[in-house]
Amino acid sequence: MHEAVAQLERRFLAALKPTPRLTISEWADRYRMLSSEDSAEPGKWHTDRAEFQRQIMDAVSDPDVTEVVFMKGSQVGWTAMLGNILGFYSHQDPASVLVVQPTVEMAEAWSKERLAPMIRDTTALRDRFKDPRSRDSGNTLRHKEFEGGYIAIIGANAPSGLASRPIRVVLADEIDRYPASAGTEGDPLKLAEKRQATFWNRKTLLGSTPTVKGVSVIEREYGQSDMRR
Repeated sequence: MHEAVAQLERRFLAALKPTPRLTISEWADRYRMLSSEDSAEPGKWHTDRAEFQRQIMDAVSDPDVTEVVFMKGSQVGWTAMLGNILGFYSHQDPASVLVVQPTVEMAEAWSKERLAPMIRDTTALRDRFKDPRSRDSGNTLRHKEFEGGYIAIIGANAPSGLASRPIRVVLADEIDRYPASAGTEGDPLKLAEKRQATFWNRKTLLGSTPTVKGVSVIEREYGQSDMRR
C-alpha cells in the first residue's frame, strides 16, 4: 500500500512539473511535420535548412519582444513559419490567437489547405484539437479550440471578425493586401490590435511582400522597427 501511495505521489508531482520552455525554432525542430500539401519535401522540419528563419521565429517567442515585422520576398518559407508559430502557441504557450488574412475567402482557404494538414500530420498538435467531424468539437474552418486557448481565422474585410473578443496574439498575413477600412469600422490592423489591450504579454506579427514604395503598409511598419536583416 505504501508503494502504491508513493507511485501516485510521484505521478502527481510529475504532472505539476512545468513544460520545458522552448523557442519556436526548437519547437519546430522537435515536433513539426511538413505536410505533402504544404511542401515539396514533406516530413520532419529542420530549421537549419533555411537558417535565416531561426531569428525571425525566435523573436516571436522572445518575452522581451512585443511586435515583429517581416517585410519579405516570395518563397521564403513565410507560411511554414506562420504554422510553426501557431503550433508553438497551441502546444507550448496556450493563448487566444487571431490570424488575419486579406479576405474571408483567403482565410478559409488558408485554414483548409495549410492549417488543417499541419494539425493532422503533427502528432503534438493532433492531440490538442478535437476531430472536426465530432459534434461540439470546437474545431471549424474559422475557429479552432484547444485547451487554454483558440485560433480564430478571419478576413480583414469583415469588421465583425475584428471586434468583440480579447486576443493575446495577432498574426497578420499579407497586410499590404488589406482594405484601407474593414467596412466602416476603420483600419483593420488597428482594430485587431485593440483586442490585445488587456494583455501584458501580447504579441503581434505583421508579414507581407511590399507593394508600392511610399504607400506600402509593411514598408511603413518595417521603417518603425529596428530594421534588422
